[in-house]
Amino acid sequence: MSRSSRAASSWPETSIRRTWVREYLQARILASLQRAGAMIPLAFQGGTALRFLYGIQRYSEDLDFTLERPDRGYDFQRFLRAVQTDLGAEGYDIGIKANDRKVVHSAFGSFPGLLFDLSLSPHRNESLSVKVEWILIPLPEPFSRSHSSAAT
Repeated sequence: MSRSSRAASSWPETSIRRTWVREYLQARILASLQRAGAMIPLAFQGGTALRFLYGIQRYSEDLDFTLERPDRGYDFQRFLRAVQTDLGAEGYDIGIKANDRKVVHSAFGSFPGLLFDLSLSPHRNESLSVKVEWILIPLPEPFSRSHSSAAT
């Protein structure tokens, strides 16, 4: 059996294992953000939140947050440094590319060589990335609160 045939025949298993690795890294990033205090000003939302918090069988490749309490210590760069420090201390080679020039702050955590080290890629330089986005438009007051204050 040729190398490409073996790779093709193991693709579903490899794909699932890559998904597990990404979800594990998402969980590690969430733990780091929690320790850094990011969950005070931010609300975790989106597909990954639905999967992690409610067990919904929906896969999402990124971590989404919205700024819920802008007065409670939001610091994009500090949160990213904490993730890089924490995951580096766990032995991961992580590079972070960030953009904080728009109303959506985004970052990609790249883990070069991890897939090769886990025998999930034949390419030593292939990177696995995890995207994190922070939407900086604060959520409006809940409808019930604004509705009840308007009625009084």
